[in-house]
Amino acid sequence: MDKAQKISSVEEFSNQNSSIRLLGYDPVANKVGAIPLSAITSKTAYCGVRWKKAEAKTEGEPFGDLTMLANLPSILGLGGYLVQNDHSRRKLDPTNHKRFASGGVAALDGTMGHYHWGWNIPWYYAHWEDDIYECEAVSTAPISGHWNYRIPVASMSCSGAAALDRTNNILVSFCNRTAQYRGGNNVADNDAKWNTMLGKAVVQVNEELLQDYAEKNGDRWGASMFPMIFAVGVLTRIIFHNRNIQAAYNASLTADGLHQGGLGIGIDNVNADFGNQYATLDLDALAEKGDATGVFSVTLDKGDGTQKVIKGIPCFYGLKNWYHNLWMMMHGVIVQATANKTLDVFILRKWTKAAVNTTNTSGLVKVGSIPAVDTQNWYYGKRFNLDNMIAFPLEWGGSESTYYADGIYHPAATSGLRGLAAFAFAAFGGGAGSCALCAGDAPSHSYANFGAFLCEADEDWDTEATWVA
Repeated sequence: MDKAQKISSVEEFSNQNSSIRLLGYDPVANKVGAIPLSAITSKTAYCGVRWKKAEAKTEGEPFGDLTMLANLPSILGLGGYLVQNDHSRRKLDPTNHKRFASGGVAALDGTMGHYHWGWNIPWYYAHWEDDIYECEAVSTAPISGHWNYRIPVASMSCSGAAALDRTNNILVSFCNRTAQYRGGNNVADNDAKWNTMLGKAVVQVNEELLQDYAEKNGDRWGASMFPMIFAVGVLTRIIFHNRNIQAAYNASLTADGLHQGGLGIGIDNVNADFGNQYATLDLDALAEKGDATGVFSVTLDKGDGTQKVIKGIPCFYGLKNWYHNLWMMMHGVIVQATANKTLDVFILRKWTKAAVNTTNTSGLVKVGSIPAVDTQNWYYGKRFNLDNMIAFPLEWGGSESTYYADGIYHPAATSGLRGLAAFAFAAFGGGAGSCALCAGDAPSHSYANFGAFLCEADEDWDTEATWVA
């Protein structure tokens, strides 16, 4: 797809988007606030990460305003929220999500809203390359001299996966341990046991239906919408300056106050203890850690004098267990297998209040193709598409420890439509992550290692870039 339109200045960008409130970062006051257009120049602060094109290592070099980068989570308001169906939200206590930031008990069972993770201001993303580097950057205002993507205020299931109201068929981010919200594959046998499915994420439900069930919450609610997946990948790559979120966790910050490393391989695979389905962690597990970043464990009392410890749970400013846990069938995207075994990628250009088509390419636009392979298998990308807020490989030649470090399952099919699933599941190994993809299944796929996260945006989300001079 061609990029959208060229804007000659930030002022013109604002004039053509009169409803957009431009925000700026004041590094002295360490806060974000509305700024006049006269104060916005080509020197608008941004922060990012760049990788040398001649090198294969996943770790990049932070660049731009490093003070802004060190404070980016607080600038964007990353963390836990309770979100209502009308998109209003209340910030949860950054030290404990069972309280509100303003005080008082926060119920995560659905009586006060969806337990979500996200940001509370819009922000901008740009990527570009020069002779030496590939670059990604973010800012609270359009980045001059580049194509900009505007990311609205948005959020997703704080536990990385959603539950299902089985009485009303509504996808929710509730931590509710009644049978109405039973997770897993809805088997009641273990309701009173330590490995109960009560309070767990839903799995093994038709993925197309999960999008329909999400939309019952209201306008711009969805199940695993692709721009949300892309935005999470951007934030983790930039904040950790690493394309491999599965790199070993390092609690030490750099001299500039920046994270390094990653968040580890991911959660232990204990599916055999939970009826051979992969919804193994309570949706409110680690809520008491608040907006923490790190790798954690959960200990379960088995009731027979022994315990089960589930280790390796990643937490990114309160977002828990989103990769290496369950496959998430992305919605708003379909791939078409072609006669030469390439996979043409079709996306919904703008996420609005309209229902999202999940069954075919009608209303979607082609934005590129995943290269052909000879046989169906797992492959690793060396170069990725980052346009239109959808990441997919453009060139093979990577590995679990180089470039993007995420695996892609390619069906090598010559015809047919496929869904495109993201993040990978707990048995997958070192190829999971923000750019992990599986193109082997129909959009309606249903299995014990497939779930969904609930997500929302408080305004239309355009996945086409705007040039700002």
